[in-house]
Amino acid sequence: MDDIHDKLTKAYLEYYKANEAFEQRHSHRTHASSRRWLREIRRLAKLRMEEIHSVYNIKKGRTKQPGEVSTECNGHIEETK
Repeated sequence: MDDIHDKLTKAYLEYYKANEAFEQRHSHRTHASSRRWLREIRRLAKLRMEEIHSVYNIKKGRTKQPGEVSTECNGHIEETK
């Protein structure tokens, strides 16, 4: 099974093909296909951003419980409920 990064890469390659087709033939089908792949790239990019942020925070020991809000000021993290 592919991870999010691989899916994002594959989505970009599909978008590239769809965009090339659109540039050659400005039809409804090529227009819709290009936009569909752009939406998929946006969706996967958001998931990847969350994944990267989560891994970084775990590595730095910045885990928070659901419902807690963390604020950081000058490198100090203050947890509030």
